Amino acid sequence: MMARTIWALAAMAGAGLWLAAAPARAEPAGWRYEIMWGGFHAGDMAVTREQRGPSVRTGMTIRTVGLFDKILRLRFSAEGGGQEAGAGELGSEHYQTHFRNRHQEQMLRVLYGGGEAVTVLDEVLAVFSPPPEDDEPAPAVPPEARRGVRDPLTNVAVVGRKARQAVSAGGPASFRVAGYDGRRAYDFDVTVKGTGRIDIHGREFEAIELAMVLRPVAGFKPRFQKMWAGAEYTVHIDPETLLPLRIYTDSFAAATVINAVEPCRVAAEHCAPLLAAGDP
Repeated sequence: MMARTIWALAAMAGAGLWLAAAPARAEPAGWRYEIMWGGFHAGDMAVTREQRGPSVRTGMTIRTVGLFDKILRLRFSAEGGGQEAGAGELGSEHYQTHFRNRHQEQMLRVLYGGGEAVTVLDEVLAVFSPPPEDDEPAPAVPPEARRGVRDPLTNVAVVGRKARQAVSAGGPASFRVAGYDGRRAYDFDVTVKGTGRIDIHGREFEAIELAMVLRPVAGFKPRFQKMWAGAEYTVHIDPETLLPLRIYTDSFAAATVINAVEPCRVAAEHCAPLLAAGDP
């Protein structure tokens, strides 16, 4: 259940929160986070973005810790590449992941172009143990579900920009974003609720509050389709960088909270070296 929760959080993150529309800059900007599941420290995460002219790169790493690491051994790193397309729009170029758990290690790469996302690499690098007995193959994602989508880490710019626009206009707003990560297609319904102050470990932050609801589209195993359909997240983002400060959901077996711990000014894999995908 914890691994599924982390996947859903990663999907949510990619679909709408971790890429700000910012001027060209020479260094990455981001945060290091702690993942709390059921009141226990379950994992660490880092998210950074870098924009050079029209090109934007966003990186993310996740690692389980403590008892959760003994059970899951989860390592996940991802990079999304986007390109400014004019009139404030941002299109996806590529998305790649390096994923490892106690069963296997694998890599995935998706290209976005010509109106349809295409998986160009999906390779198992190593197998450590047999998969669970109740494991089943996920259904394929049809071509129509891979059209008009963005990669998970580029989609965030759209949400960030729309959130800022809604706040500037002085009112709430609702919209939908569509994403494809190489295996699953899913939408998020996003509501911008307004601004306020939040407290994280005794520090106060100004934040924009978002409510997000996950809508599976294709590529989900039946039991996961039912589990994640309608999963709700409350997200607070920094109004300046548009990076998340806090993510909360109680849609799964236990309440999960991701809190920003400290700023990061280097690439995600270097922000917290222990989060790197290849780290034992």
